[in-house]
Parts: sequence; structure tokens; C-alpha cells
Amino acid sequence: MSGTGRLAGKVALITGAGAGIGLAATKRFLAEGAKVVVADLNITKAQQDPELLRDEYKDSIAFIQGDVTKEADVKASCELPLEKWGKLDIALLNAGLGHPTQPWLTTDESVIDKMLAVNVKGPWFGVKHAVASMIASPHKGKGCSIVLTSSVASTYGEPEFSPYVAAKWAVRGLGLVGAQEFAKYGIRVNTIQPGATNTQLYQDSFPEEVKQAILKTNLMGRPADPMEIANVMLFLASDEASFMTGSTVAVHAGQTPT
Repeated sequence: MSGTGRLAGKVALITGAGAGIGLAATKRFLAEGAKVVVADLNITKAQQDPELLRDEYKDSIAFIQGDVTKEADVKASCELPLEKWGKLDIALLNAGLGHPTQPWLTTDESVIDKMLAVNVKGPWFGVKHAVASMIASPHKGKGCSIVLTSSVASTYGEPEFSPYVAAKWAVRGLGLVGAQEFAKYGIRVNTIQPGATNTQLYQDSFPEEVKQAILKTNLMGRPADPMEIANVMLFLASDEASFMTGSTVAVHAGQTPT
């Protein structure tokens, strides 16, 4: 993969970078000249990915294992860019978790507890500590970008998916509040809403008949490739989006509930 240097000189943290959209974004950011801290609960796949192990990236990538539900782990991930490269410019807070579809009335409390812990507390910790690292950088936050990963489910909802939907609506709220609180430092905060994307989370969350039904509501009739989502993340992270903050950007091929 070749790039044109759109993130040259930038230092980024990407959570949930071990697979799927996060791994695609890692490859895209590296190709565009960024130095990247790759963070995930399971980091093995990323550490073994041949594209990330290319000689040209050996001084531009660092790996850290961590659980986004644990504040100490998130703090360590956000501080590693400072320790290694002296600053943090971009935080792509992408780590997330889904669950198999199930009726609301038979869903156990443990499911929503896990969704709120990973999908809400995780990015909440991420914003808290990424902003601290950005302010501690030489630029004191000016020109920095935070991108949160929500979901098309936060535009209208999905039946039998209430814990996930609730969490992803909350992520939109975090993005709006973050944009308002941190604009004074020059930090932008935006939220991306991917639609059906060909990741393990998508494959594990829906039975085949539900996936087919979802694709019928998608104007392109197919799931996105993770790199198609990563391309939009790249734009939001870059200086090209310098007048965007507090935005929610839908990347879902026109997916609607009907």
C-alpha cells in the first residue's frame, strides 16, 4: 500500500487495532506517514501481520496489549506515544464489541453490562487520557484529532440488538461533548458510523438470514470492506478535516431500516 504523506509527521494511537477496521486503519495510517501505537486486547494478529512488519515501518510502529475497560491500561496506551515519539496527534478510539442478536425480553443483564463497559466506558477513558497526552505534547493539543467509532445502529437502531444500539448511541454523545469541551485546546472530536462491514464482529453478531436482510437495506447490496471505513477515518484524522468537529459521519451505503 502506498500513500501520499497525508499524515506525515503525525503520531497516532489506534485502539481495537488488532483486527477488522482497526487493523485496516493502522495500515492506512502507516502508509500515509504516521507513527502508530497499535493497541488491542488481543494484539497477536497485528504483531504477525506481514504488512505491519515491513522494514520501512520498524521505527514507526509500537504494539501494546490492553483492555479498554481498565483505566490503567487505557492510560498506558495513551502515554506510550509520548514516551516513544514525544507527542500524540491522533487518537482513533475504535475498540468495540458486538453481541449476537437476541430479543430484549430474554437478554441477560450481563450483555448490556459488557456493551457499556467496552463500547462506552472504553472510549470515555480513551478521550480522557488521549486529551491529557495531547495537551502534554509540545503543541498542547493544537491541531489534534480524536475519532470515535460508533455505528449505523446509532442512526435508527436495530431490533434484537438493544444493548449494542444503546452503547453506540452513547458514543455519539461522547463525541458531541468532547468536541465542545476540547475545542479550546484545538482538539477536534468526530464520530464515524460504519454500516455493515465485513469484519469478525459483523460475522459473529448476525445469523445469515439477518445479514441478508441487512444487505437488502443497503443501497450497494454488500458489506463494506474494512479499508473503505479506514479511508474515511483517515480523512477525519487528517488536517484535511480541519474545520470538522462535533460531526457524525455515516459510512453505510445508504443503509436504512426499511
